[in-house]
Amino acid sequence: MNKTKLFIGSSLMIAMLSTSAFPASADSLVTNDITQQQKPINLLSNEEIPGVKIIDITREQYVKNVAKNENISYKEADKLVSARTVQSLSKINPTAAASSNVIWRQASWTQTYSGNSIFKADLEGSIEIYSSGSFRQINSSTVGSSLSAGKYSATWAQSNSWKTTAYPTISVTLGVTGKFFTTVSNSGGVSGGIAGFSVSSTSTTSVTYVSNGMTIQREYSVY
Repeated sequence: MNKTKLFIGSSLMIAMLSTSAFPASADSLVTNDITQQQKPINLLSNEEIPGVKIIDITREQYVKNVAKNENISYKEADKLVSARTVQSLSKINPTAAASSNVIWRQASWTQTYSGNSIFKADLEGSIEIYSSGSFRQINSSTVGSSLSAGKYSATWAQSNSWKTTAYPTISVTLGVTGKFFTTVSNSGGVSGGIAGFSVSSTSTTSVTYVSNGMTIQREYSVY
């Protein structure tokens, strides 16, 4: 009887973990390649974290990133960023909130494709932060991704993205899904295909391969 209960309990736990592994917006066909830490990464910490690069950026660069990631013009992004800043700062005592205390940071995380370690992609998050003394909050964020490493003529195609939508907050979750593509000339001599990839298309001169989907997700905080 105890063994039966243990088996049922283990099965339920496995099922719970399986259903919570992906965000609701992720493609259900994407393989379980998600990387998500239990502990959020502190955007204001000086501690070095393997695989993570955090740098200061200007407001202009932040606006450019918003325009690119949300597929809008720079002018539209500029207005959107301003509106988000005003809305988030309005949550603080107006006499204490100063725009000079707003900073922007970009956090990059490199993830390796489990099907073939030669291929890697970067999750690129940009975050606007208000920081005054011990008080901190995240005003807004944007997320994108890019190819980090590959072989032959490799590209990374992002198919979906998501982020925390309620601001201000002290932590944000950023994520994307996508696939790697790589094209090999017929004279390249690739025998037996490429590990972790299947044939996407062929021509008289080359073969294009596509990977399984990969999901990348990280959580960032200001404490």
